[in-house]
Amino acid sequence: MSEKSLKTPLRARRVRQITGALAAIPTAAPDAPEILRDPGQLTELSLRLLSEGEKIELLLAFRRQLKKQQRRYSSLLQISSSLGATLDREEFLEITLEQLTELMRAERSTLYLIDQSTGRLYGKIAQGSQTQIVLDPGQGIAGWVAQSGQSINIRDAYDDPRFHSDVDSRTGFQTRSMLCQPIRNMEGEIIAVVQVLNSAGGNFSEDDENLLSAIGGQISIALENSELYQSLVDKNAQLLTTKERLEHKFAELDLLYNIQSKLSHHSDLESLVQTITQETLELVNGKACALTLREEGYHRVHVLIDRSEDQSRQWDFYTRAVTDENTIGQAVIASGQPFVCHSQACQHLPGPTSEASGLNVENIIAVPLFDDEVCIGALEVFNLVLPQQECLGFTDDDVKIITLIASQIAGTVASRRHREAQEKEHRLASIGQMISGILHDFKTPFSVISGYVQLMADTDEAEERQEYAGRVKHQIHQLNQMTRELLKFARGDSRMLLRKIFVNAFMDETRELLDAELSDRDIELSIDLQYRGEVRIDVVKMKRAILNLARNAADAMPEGGRFTIGVDRQNDQVIWRFSDTGQGIPPEIRDHLFESFVTQGKQDGTGLGLAVVKKIVSDHGGTITFESGPGQGTTFEIRTPIHPPEEPS
Repeated sequence: MSEKSLKTPLRARRVRQITGALAAIPTAAPDAPEILRDPGQLTELSLRLLSEGEKIELLLAFRRQLKKQQRRYSSLLQISSSLGATLDREEFLEITLEQLTELMRAERSTLYLIDQSTGRLYGKIAQGSQTQIVLDPGQGIAGWVAQSGQSINIRDAYDDPRFHSDVDSRTGFQTRSMLCQPIRNMEGEIIAVVQVLNSAGGNFSEDDENLLSAIGGQISIALENSELYQSLVDKNAQLLTTKERLEHKFAELDLLYNIQSKLSHHSDLESLVQTITQETLELVNGKACALTLREEGYHRVHVLIDRSEDQSRQWDFYTRAVTDENTIGQAVIASGQPFVCHSQACQHLPGPTSEASGLNVENIIAVPLFDDEVCIGALEVFNLVLPQQECLGFTDDDVKIITLIASQIAGTVASRRHREAQEKEHRLASIGQMISGILHDFKTPFSVISGYVQLMADTDEAEERQEYAGRVKHQIHQLNQMTRELLKFARGDSRMLLRKIFVNAFMDETRELLDAELSDRDIELSIDLQYRGEVRIDVVKMKRAILNLARNAADAMPEGGRFTIGVDRQNDQVIWRFSDTGQGIPPEIRDHLFESFVTQGKQDGTGLGLAVVKKIVSDHGGTITFESGPGQGTTFEIRTPIHPPEEPS
């Protein structure tokens, strides 16, 4: 609620003051018979003393006075009615001043409104003249009244030095008598000055002064009402403007949400671009849309054209690479600035590509796409068309919408490119780590082969050479099996080759590999076989798992130590235990020890060793656990079924 609306009691008091002013208006003019000027003196005795002629004269005088008062009250009633009938200030004041001029029997009435910031007076309503009157503070009779706050009744204006005759000179009006009064608001501030000019009776009377004062009070109420009303109108206009802005913002948010939803629903870039360019054309009602993206050494342009002659929409979508063509998209990418054309010069601009035949460019807007501060592309829209109208230029709203769409596309394209780059880096890193692991796996058989070849070169015994050659052949067979396993893995074939083997024979083959792996690292190998019976395993994969555990153990014992392998049986499971006397597993990696790329303190570690072990054990239908303590070594326990299923669960 405004401050003015809280002052209703003051306004009611003002109305009462006006009513009192009306009641104070005399019922007779000063030149009327004395008995009319003071009707209280009329008694039955005095009336009898009057002659018949005097009685007739008295009645006629009463009649004239009643008619006069009737006219005045009728005018006041009309002024009061207009006060409640309209909130338009100009309309009310026009009605009031017309009534005032008639009521005061004057030739003209003028109302000056005071500019509170400058003190200047503006003749907003000059009844009887269209001349605009502006007075400086203190200028003229009205200016003096505004400054002094006093009413003034002048018989001859030209005899008063305060009179400003310039208005008469400009309007051709001749001012004689003048009655001028200030109009105050509820706080007592002078907000206007009202004046009536040239009384029909020659001069304005005291009755006229009282009447003008009463009407001035009504004008004050009207001015305050109109000010309050205008304030409410302005507030409503502000609210409507704010509402429109909010609705516009909500529409923009809806647009961005819909676009982002469509952007996130497509996995490949081409279908994404086709959807978003179509959405753009439908939003701004264009005929063609092109998205130019910067690639390595060239630009990729995606074009969508509406080939229909009406609004039926016949979409034609294609994409192609451009290198040395001079297109708007390439120019915008080079400059990083938007481009808009509405003139006839647009007809000479190139289309998005040379294949865009039949597209005569009428108007165009192209905006850049940025990834941070790097321009990565441009979004172009051609030929805005409205139904049953000629081609029109793009509006500011169209430019804003296309810019919003471009920013969404830029974010999505940049995000996809960053993700693809990261995935590529991860793939390369994974390939590198896998190759490192493969080379590490191949290293042991090659070391064994190298050792036996050297022994063969140092002996002349045919039997020994035959034995060494057999072991070399066995290691080459192991390499062939590892190679086949890697090829199957590359093809996505993870099936195991299970065969029956006795534990002691398997461990003899494995010891040979472990000796080559651990002998030059000052690590003692100890194997304790409590179970020597048969087991069905994938020999190559299980050897790889044991080698990985042995390498991890060796890395944990840089100064040397003992690596112990124990094999036992419990019910239908074989229990494999692998213990070292190393430093133990750091606490920070224990919870995710078997995840890929987890390593700690290894210069050449890949982080794949234990992940591979867990995968091999799981493929055998087994489990792996560990126990470790700082400085107390680590023990891994693997449990595998003696007869695992052909296909792991």
